[in-house]
Amino acid sequence: MVAQAPGAVVEALSELRDIVRGIHPPALDAGLSTAIETLAARSAVPVVVHVDLPQRPPPETESALYFSAAELLTNVAKHAAASRIRLDLRTLGGMLRVTVTDDGGGGARPGGEGTGLAGLIQRAESLDGALWVDSPSGGPTTITVELPCE
Repeated sequence: MVAQAPGAVVEALSELRDIVRGIHPPALDAGLSTAIETLAARSAVPVVVHVDLPQRPPPETESALYFSAAELLTNVAKHAAASRIRLDLRTLGGMLRVTVTDDGGGGARPGGEGTGLAGLIQRAESLDGALWVDSPSGGPTTITVELPCE
């Protein structure tokens, strides 16, 4: 079993990548910038959005960033007791980065209440990306998701 485990992990990651690539929300038909603006407009907490994307990302990256932004905005509304959010989406050094910062009470931890952040970490890692959480007690909370552009 131990000898077969690495192969099973590689196969599972490949299948997960295929699933993520197959998900395309209709909101992305007009592009990621428009989809993010729409998410922000529907947020229960006011969101200031800044987008700097020189070109449209690959579809699987676009979907992953869209779903990550949606989950992060939902998490702020449900858990942060925040009065405002800033969402930045940009390309930096071959990576696409979405950063969500709120003025809530902090204390967000992967593996804490619910599975939202853990799921976001898995989504990012399945596309060779990463997620970082900076959420000291008392706030603010900043969560960054970074994915390769190509």
